[in-house]
Amino acid sequence: MARSKPVTKDLTDCGICLLTIEEPKALPCLHSYCLKCLSQWAKGKKDKVRCPICSQDFPIPPEGIKGFITNFVINTLKDRRELEEKLHAKDARVICSCCGATDSKAEAYCTDCGGFICEDCGATHRKILVFQDHKTIPYIDLQSGKVDIKSVMKKQCCKEHKGQVLRFYCKTCGVLICHECTIIDHPTSSHSLVNLKHATKEQRSEVKQLMTDCNKVRDMVEGFLKSAEQVQHNLEKSLEKAKAALHQAADAERDKITQKEKEQEAELSQAAAVSKKQIEAQKESLQMQQTRLQTALQMATEVTQTGSDHDLALVFSSLKDNLSQLRDMKPGTVDGNLGEVKFTPNPSTLSTALSLGSMSIGRNKSNAPASPGVKKTEISAIRSYSKSSQSRGPRHGGIGTWKLSIQFGNRGQQILQDGRDIAITSVGELIVLDNGHYGSHGQAMLFNQSGDFKHSLDTKQGLKSGQISYPWNVVVSQDGRIFITHLVSHVNVYDQNRTYKYRFPTKSPSNVSSDAQDTALCGLALDNQGCLLVGECRQMYISKHRLDGSHASSIKVTIQPGYIAVTSTDKLIVSNGGWSYPIAQVLDPTGNILHTLKPPSDVSSWIPYGICCTADDDIYIANYRLASDGGGIYCYSISGQYMGCITKEVDEPTGLALIESENKMLVVESKSVKIFSRQ
Repeated sequence: MARSKPVTKDLTDCGICLLTIEEPKALPCLHSYCLKCLSQWAKGKKDKVRCPICSQDFPIPPEGIKGFITNFVINTLKDRRELEEKLHAKDARVICSCCGATDSKAEAYCTDCGGFICEDCGATHRKILVFQDHKTIPYIDLQSGKVDIKSVMKKQCCKEHKGQVLRFYCKTCGVLICHECTIIDHPTSSHSLVNLKHATKEQRSEVKQLMTDCNKVRDMVEGFLKSAEQVQHNLEKSLEKAKAALHQAADAERDKITQKEKEQEAELSQAAAVSKKQIEAQKESLQMQQTRLQTALQMATEVTQTGSDHDLALVFSSLKDNLSQLRDMKPGTVDGNLGEVKFTPNPSTLSTALSLGSMSIGRNKSNAPASPGVKKTEISAIRSYSKSSQSRGPRHGGIGTWKLSIQFGNRGQQILQDGRDIAITSVGELIVLDNGHYGSHGQAMLFNQSGDFKHSLDTKQGLKSGQISYPWNVVVSQDGRIFITHLVSHVNVYDQNRTYKYRFPTKSPSNVSSDAQDTALCGLALDNQGCLLVGECRQMYISKHRLDGSHASSIKVTIQPGYIAVTSTDKLIVSNGGWSYPIAQVLDPTGNILHTLKPPSDVSSWIPYGICCTADDDIYIANYRLASDGGGIYCYSISGQYMGCITKEVDEPTGLALIESENKMLVVESKSVKIFSRQ
């Protein structure tokens, strides 16, 4: 008989103390640790414990750490490893487990006692009545591999019925049982029982299929990981090329622009550092997935190839659940655009230019195709504080240089009293929301892009009272429909002719108690599927709707969603727009917090309001303060890192919008509207 595969040492070593596991306790992810080590690791934690290897969090059982399942497979593997080490040691001399005499040499191994016996003890062993049915294997047969070590390991016995070997498997309960269990606790009249051999044959087949699927996922993860490493390599190479291009351009007039060269080199490195952090985050995510897959597959391999039937049956449920989760796991993606940083020198005007050239991360997007059905010059779906597949920000992300070109709404008959938001209609008009004076209803005014007032939106049928109340956010869909929230329980909808058509309510998630009388709808955004996201600020949730108003889904959030934006990767950028404690955060699509946008170090008063995203997923956010008190438009990366100030030529800015094709930024303040042009 061929010798069985040696036990992998890693599986029997504790991931905390790095020694052989004592009293092994397995977390649901199948990583096992000493009971003492895991208890010390979880000290002070009441509800959850985090796996030291894969960083997954698991609820602590009511009885504490000892309530986690005991990994009997580890015990079996430890016994096998100890037996293998004794059999294949250099001196290959094993002392009798019975008499322990140093001059006694083991001649056989008792599978029932689980120990070696010498020739004298073996004779006694055969004479004692209680040991007469024990099975012994010649030592030489084990050492030579004639008898497989796996087949001689001591069989597991029933905890309830002493001495009874676990020979059956109850499919109904998913546990190993003995013969007496089939009569008392698991009768065939109400339980499905099978022979252990038959059960493990099916289990082994099922686990192997899951392993095949998980191997495919692991290959994908490893492929993405290699891509991430290549992207990082490309970034480092292209950074050096970009710096070389920068130095070559600076050589022409070194005396005049040396200081500017140093500044832009720092900007290049900073831009590359931001990309590098994002690449490292992607690599870390992929490596974590790789670790989980390798651990699970290693355990599954050991159990299916070298483990006994008892071993497999004992961990089958946990192993199956873990492999099933890993099989369905979606590997993290790698953004190839992060792997390149460029420096493009300016033309021959370098001697008078303040900038030596332009920088960009990733591929040139100026010639990228527009979304299906959307012309590159179309501006109908560009709106404030959001971005969807129909509405992209400027083709050049980052800070840039912006110049105020037009200001209106602060003179003439149409003077803003309390500006809130701004968007662009399907015919290129600017729709501006004004809250009005306290105690009066607000309005939605339309201007052309030169700042000339055209007319007001027809709001006479927007409410039973005849007007919109306190307009807060506005968004325009690709087909020209206008959606407005105004601090009540429904969203108003107007057609492309700016006529009121219908309204619809939101729906709170199941874990939020809904009260229509206490509903304040504020934030609005179009997602990448063309659906409408509506933020409710009193009960704090975001409700997703199709454009006809029908409800799709809802998520609970931890801050009031006063303003919402959506990135190209479906992340949510949310600010509370002055509701309670001022804060802005980056959330995943399910509402979990990824990053908090911290105020710049030189800004003492921080009240984040309107938000929008560029095509490169840079975040522009308005700080609702006077210019003298830190008011301005500030830029952050998608990872939450502060990148710089866009402009401080604003007083109490609230809403933002970007016109992609014209490099324009629209800002509505409390008392006026300003249009900035990117230089």
